[in-house]
Amino acid sequence: MKQRSSITYSFALLLLLFLFMVQSLQAQEFTAPRFMAQWGGLGAAPGQFNRPLGIALDAEDRIYISDTENQRIQKFTTKGKFISSWGKPGKAKGELDRPMHLTVAPDGKLYVAEYGNDRVQIFEPDGRFVALLGTNGTKIGQMDAPGGVAVNRQGQVFVADFYNHRIQVFSADLTPLPPIGKKGRIFGGRFNYPTDVAVGPQGFLYVADAYNHRVQKFTPQGGFVRKWGRGFGVGLKGASPGAFNVATAIAADAKGHIYVADFYNNRIQVFTSEGEFQVEWGKKGTGPGEFDRPTDMAVDSKGNIYVVDFGNHRVQKFSPLGVK
Repeated sequence: MKQRSSITYSFALLLLLFLFMVQSLQAQEFTAPRFMAQWGGLGAAPGQFNRPLGIALDAEDRIYISDTENQRIQKFTTKGKFISSWGKPGKAKGELDRPMHLTVAPDGKLYVAEYGNDRVQIFEPDGRFVALLGTNGTKIGQMDAPGGVAVNRQGQVFVADFYNHRIQVFSADLTPLPPIGKKGRIFGGRFNYPTDVAVGPQGFLYVADAYNHRVQKFTPQGGFVRKWGRGFGVGLKGASPGAFNVATAIAADAKGHIYVADFYNNRIQVFTSEGEFQVEWGKKGTGPGEFDRPTDMAVDSKGNIYVVDFGNHRVQKFSPLGVK
């Protein structure tokens, strides 16, 4: 009996050691991305920014930036070459009031969340107006300062409804559907000023639950799956790996890595689709690879990473994960 217990104990130790080695190898697989380039600077000329906030890439790797205080969308190549821009202050179709996070849908159309106009506008890649959804309010289909938007392969639209503490859902024909979540802390499915949403390659929905300092994951149907952040994502801010001080934006790449803009910690953190920490980079500053409150990131077809550096009025480009 004692011999059997000893064998079982030894086997358990070997198994734990194996798992530890596997996790260590996985953790060592990724290194902080290397700074490659930057563009922008404070101003209103083409290619300059005034508090840029959101970024999205289309299937041809063209980059769209929400130039928030300039009330416009700017379009660039992956080398930072200016292509075009559109938008001006206002409430009419095609006009903008504090454009926030944005996304390119599978059909190529650009969706822009407008914080000031309580709506989402849809544009063609060249800036031509297509449609809008949402009005100010608390009813289904209404919004109060939307911060982010995502579109899945089926054409469903998800909107981070900031002051209503929920995720608004619309069908592919833009019909409002029951929202996800309500105001709260600690428990899954409760939000405290959600700022952004992203759809992963398997269709799962990821939410930057900003002032709960965490990320939440949901099924494509809106069912809660898991949450992560400091203390198992119960709403505590922090600065250690895997903790957040206002998780302000979220993105998923084609391999399922989840990127989070950690606003006041001035860094980008990367996780697996299950919330396991992988790598982080950045610190407060104005130099290459440093940030002043990063607000969004996106990944191109080659794996290069682009970060919107809000306070430094610029975009920074980094090498893919794992490249020294």
